[in-house]
Amino acid sequence: MNRKEVITIVAAILSSGVINIFITNILYGRQLRKELKQKGNDKISQDIEKSLQYYRELELKLKTQEIFNFEDRLKDKNPNINMFEGEMIYPEVLNDFKTMNEFIEDIQTCRKEHEKNFSCRLALYLVYIDRYFQELRLYSATIQESELPLIGTVLIFDLQEWQKKVDKLLVKEINKHNYKLESHETIKWRLLRKRILKRNYENSFLYYFRTQKPKKSRKLKKIRKQNNQM
Repeated sequence: MNRKEVITIVAAILSSGVINIFITNILYGRQLRKELKQKGNDKISQDIEKSLQYYRELELKLKTQEIFNFEDRLKDKNPNINMFEGEMIYPEVLNDFKTMNEFIEDIQTCRKEHEKNFSCRLALYLVYIDRYFQELRLYSATIQESELPLIGTVLIFDLQEWQKKVDKLLVKEINKHNYKLESHETIKWRLLRKRILKRNYENSFLYYFRTQKPKKSRKLKKIRKQNNQM
């Protein structure tokens, strides 16, 4: 084997090694980027799941209810108290100004720390309940604190409707296990904003209390039915 042939073989071997190294580096780089992307997605998913759980704990607080004038009626030894039906109830968060303000603080914490992780629809329902309670806070300045539970026996229909809608959306979202971030600076946000914020508020009893503008609603049938059971 002459010198020229040896040089040719060595060059081929070196060339092959360089190609293998080059290909290996490309494949490793792709795998590394894939792993980093997956870790990033996992971190985002964990953050979103945490936010969804916080939101659900918040809205489920509205399911805790109190019977109107329950303690006074116990003191009077009222035998007509029925724990299963026919009683005027209100959300525990409207027991007094303190519980109402604590719930408002929970809403604002949820917005500040978690709103960015929600879909447009879920985020707007959170914005809605925040504004609803801010309106309620303004209205509460015109009543005595002792009257808040009585007002709550009417507003419970607004709050139950919101809670049931949001809980259904949250459970569906939590069960997906495949979370994606959604921008709140889109046409979708603007279209949903009017429907969720304005329409829901204008169809609420709080809107009637604040504006005295009558509005037909199926909720009135619920109140009449409840009153007929008293």
